[in-house]
Amino acid sequence: MRRLLVALALMATAGSSLEWKAVYLVKNRDHTVRVYDTGGAAVTGVIRLPGVGRVLRVAAADEGFHVVTEAVEYGPDSYFRLRPPRYEPEPADILAGHGLAVTRDGTRAAYMTGAPEHPTLVIRDLRTGRQTTTKSDPVMRLTWTPDGRRLLLSTIPVCDDTSDCVFPETLRFHDSERPVKTFRTITAAPVVTGDLILVPKRGGIIEHYSHDGRLLRRVRTPGEIAQISVRAGRLLVVVAEDRMWPGRGTRLVTGPLTGGEWHDLPWDATTMETAAW
Repeated sequence: MRRLLVALALMATAGSSLEWKAVYLVKNRDHTVRVYDTGGAAVTGVIRLPGVGRVLRVAAADEGFHVVTEAVEYGPDSYFRLRPPRYEPEPADILAGHGLAVTRDGTRAAYMTGAPEHPTLVIRDLRTGRQTTTKSDPVMRLTWTPDGRRLLLSTIPVCDDTSDCVFPETLRFHDSERPVKTFRTITAAPVVTGDLILVPKRGGIIEHYSHDGRLLRRVRTPGEIAQISVRAGRLLVVVAEDRMWPGRGTRLVTGPLTGGEWHDLPWDATTMETAAW
């Protein structure tokens, strides 16, 4: 499938230098979004999504981007799709409980309903409207594999007097009873890419795990990690220089999955909050 403007291409420029060409979607602090390219140019104007009170998450799609939103605070989730070249918001006919995650091709959605302590996981085919429901442990995050065939759950303990409600997080694929691994702290949503699960940890570390939970590599980034996304084997990472105040002093950097060579991308920390490609 064509990935116009969104797919990364490594292009040779004058001399022996190399320049990455891509676009990314920025979520602004005022809950608008905007598409930029890696040269710093705005590809679109500021996009205000109709009927939206809050933008919750931005994520890449096969063509363009997904934007998960709320009409009112703590209301049901919905989402818009932005496709190149105009990136005009296309609302989807879905109102989800919370935690909405959509496959890259936009055909399946997963979300949680019911009380947070005893939720139900809903997986819905957006083409047919058919859905399945499963009782679940409390879920912190949902992450689809790039091909949309598997769903990674990040579960947390039931919130009571014996737990601190959000730690630890256990990663498990929905189609497996066996957990991948349990973590004391994860700083941002994990990403599944190919045979790897990328887990952001404190100290600006991204740990690479196999699907059966084996630690394969640790990659150090330039700061505390607020969000990661992957396109064509390259990382886009929102990092903060201050661990105690992760919303301040943020930067947007890109580098290979194996790390080592990080490049800053155009970013205004006073107005921009997070980004994805």
